[in-house]
Amino acid sequence: MLFYLLRLGSNGYIVLFLEQYSKTIIFKVVSMLDLNQLSVFIRVVDEGSFTAAGKALNVPKSRISRMVADLEASLGARLLQRSTRQISLTQVGADYYNNCKHLVNEIMDVHTEISDRQDHPHGVLRISVPMVVGSGIFGRFATRFQKIYPEVRIEISHTDRQVNLIEEKFDLGLMMGKLPESSLVARTIAETESIICASPEYIAKLGDLNSPQDLARLDVVKIGEGMLDEAYEFLHPDEDNIRVKVKPSIVTNHIAAALNCIVQGAGVGVVPMFMAGEHILSGRIISLFPDWQLKPEPISVVYPSRQYLSLKVRKFIDFLVKEVEDLKAAIDELPTPEEQLVAYKKLIEDK
Repeated sequence: MLFYLLRLGSNGYIVLFLEQYSKTIIFKVVSMLDLNQLSVFIRVVDEGSFTAAGKALNVPKSRISRMVADLEASLGARLLQRSTRQISLTQVGADYYNNCKHLVNEIMDVHTEISDRQDHPHGVLRISVPMVVGSGIFGRFATRFQKIYPEVRIEISHTDRQVNLIEEKFDLGLMMGKLPESSLVARTIAETESIICASPEYIAKLGDLNSPQDLARLDVVKIGEGMLDEAYEFLHPDEDNIRVKVKPSIVTNHIAAALNCIVQGAGVGVVPMFMAGEHILSGRIISLFPDWQLKPEPISVVYPSRQYLSLKVRKFIDFLVKEVEDLKAAIDELPTPEEQLVAYKKLIEDK
């Protein structure tokens, strides 16, 4: 007679007895196995007595005896012969011990290995980021993190489509704006600061621009995907908010390409401040409507679950939050936008 263990989901194992009659093999599902009981049984055999096993496991002898008895009851077979002085294996017990011991050792080895590997970040970290975020400083963050934790390899997917983190096996993602209802865990780490801008040559052709509402008649370069109309919301400290709907003339999902189109005079466009700063300082583009501010959008890091969060994900989230906080604090110390842009450029180059 042979014994095998069959894994059943995450709840345990099923013990299979294999009996061969002539050329027919009969599988009998005997019971759901408690690995603790099996481990105790193996330890009793290895130590030679219930008392020695109890001392080795720091468990009362009565508890050891009860667990072995429960295992025998679940199997419907006696594994050990007891006497006042010693124990001995029955034939069934010997077969059971010989077939199961190496399996239990393998299970315990895997358990220990997985537990030990949680002591340091390792493996592939898959991240989904929007084009606007991923094309900027995020690459520098990823580079710094990988240098700190060299056993983590980072795979970044840049896309503006709606990503299903679980189905597509991403460890985490960044999302902009209001988050859809979902079971994902979200943590807001920053807000976008964007400007609407155009080249001096394009502005010279337009004449006076008095209000964000004038955008409705202008050529617009849109960062994203699809030729759908875009709506911008502007805030003013002394006036009501304005929402302007525009029809894009050029759409690209590559922020550097969009910025180049704006610099070349293709139209106006909304660009993150961190991408526009160098061009503003050089005079290649000009910020429009300085008294108005585009409504900031939150940037959130999202991940499937807080439970059993892998160390590489937890470390990256903590790292990202601190990097963003340090960056914002350094810029906020400077009084003027021009000084902030210069400091920002130097800061990201030093990273």
